[in-house]
Amino acid sequence: MILNITRFRNIPDGTIGKFSLMDKDRAILQGYTLEPAGGDTTESGKDRRIPVGAYNVVWHNSPRFKRSLPLLYNNLVPRSRYILIHNGNYPKDTEGCILLGDSYDKNGVFNSKATLNKFLELSYGYLNEVRIEADYDRD
Repeated sequence: MILNITRFRNIPDGTIGKFSLMDKDRAILQGYTLEPAGGDTTESGKDRRIPVGAYNVVWHNSPRFKRSLPLLYNNLVPRSRYILIHNGNYPKDTEGCILLGDSYDKNGVFNSKATLNKFLELSYGYLNEVRIEADYDRD
């Protein structure tokens, strides 16, 4: 199972994208993402989004969120950066992580808890890759 994310809009302190959770060639869930503002960085502690590219996924038992969440990493972004997919609505809710929602506006994403719950229900144990790209002309 693969999660495709296409970043398409910059908002104050954040970046909005569209996601599709793919099971083989079929989208089984779609919605929107919120990440920190750019520029992209591989360094932790910068409160900036990760670079475009392909990421591996491990399931991380998060003490903060009290549940198992996808943790993204690759050869440039280490696991120790703790890039998680979790709930939250506004740029203040993320420090590098990816937030999910079913709609968006100039301030963030909405219905994040319900969207994350549906995402986890469908993907837990099956999600093994996240692909992030940027297409700011599609807006």
